[in-house]
Amino acid sequence: MKKIYEDAGHGLPNDPGAVGNGLKECEVVLTIQELFNAYLLANYEGFEIKSTRTDNKTFLPLSDRARLANRWNADVFISFHINSAANEKATGYEDFIYKHASLGSKSLQNTVHEQVLPVIKKYNVTNRGKKTANYAVLRMTNMPAILTETMFISNPKDAQNLKSIEFLKDFASAYAEGVAKFLGLKAKDKDSTHVVVSKPVEVPKEETKVPAETPKKEQLPKVTSLGDKYSFQVQALKDIGVYKYADLSENQRALKKDTVFSVYGYTEGAKAFAVPSGFVQAKDVVPLFVPITTGGLSKDMETEFRAFLKKEQIGSELNLYVKGNPSATIEVAGLDLVKVKQFLDKKGWYYK
Repeated sequence: MKKIYEDAGHGLPNDPGAVGNGLKECEVVLTIQELFNAYLLANYEGFEIKSTRTDNKTFLPLSDRARLANRWNADVFISFHINSAANEKATGYEDFIYKHASLGSKSLQNTVHEQVLPVIKKYNVTNRGKKTANYAVLRMTNMPAILTETMFISNPKDAQNLKSIEFLKDFASAYAEGVAKFLGLKAKDKDSTHVVVSKPVEVPKEETKVPAETPKKEQLPKVTSLGDKYSFQVQALKDIGVYKYADLSENQRALKKDTVFSVYGYTEGAKAFAVPSGFVQAKDVVPLFVPITTGGLSKDMETEFRAFLKKEQIGSELNLYVKGNPSATIEVAGLDLVKVKQFLDKKGWYYK
């Protein structure tokens, strides 16, 4: 299982990044990250992803971003950024690795850049080339690492492209394809080479329309946070809305049918799921099943595991393997997946 650590640059409330032409860097790179993840999930298997942030309420110092990736023993690190310059005519795409980069980082940059070239040609974008820098997230990470600069937010023409979801999807898909090729990920067995996954119809803008009446905090449903560890993937059953508040008020953007995205929390009764930058109705999505494999599962542990599944009314089948080191596998989805992982963590049992 390959490990991909992704970093959406900057982050509120401390650091919006570059700002210009009605856009904030911290918001645009979150959209790129979502599109990057969706492409990988639709087309490849055999990988895990962790993120420095998945919303605009989180800010991590640069050293922490590298430290977390190192602690997780990631196989690759990719940081998404948008460029800016005092001269509004500055334009184009470029990517960076550490100035004393390893051969692995050089190979990663070559592979990603090669995948970006057709996108650059498609949109007639200036190729500023492969570069090196002394950026902290490149210098302090132990694994092959790259930082991408997708156009200039300070350039009006570039900014118009950055407001196009198709433009961002093409770049994000190229980044994902580059990482997949570098890691040698296995393509999913599908009729076509790649599956086109629909994505949010618009990029977050600098200014958001304020509702006539903002719900009071005490009136909003309580949200149980899952964090990165217990987050799970869902797929939209139809075109759905992303709401600003947990009571599913103020529809602020849309997601197309079949979009795959992560859930990071839920309200009481699981009526709403917390997703990056808002909430969706739980009935509008279907959780994706994930296989969990345990190790060293004794007969007593098996009995306790089955009792837990029965108590929680989790209908997934527990498949046992008694040869060698006894183990078991189970496929679960959504909040059942959360319950199983929390149970295994509480017991201190090994699983992956």
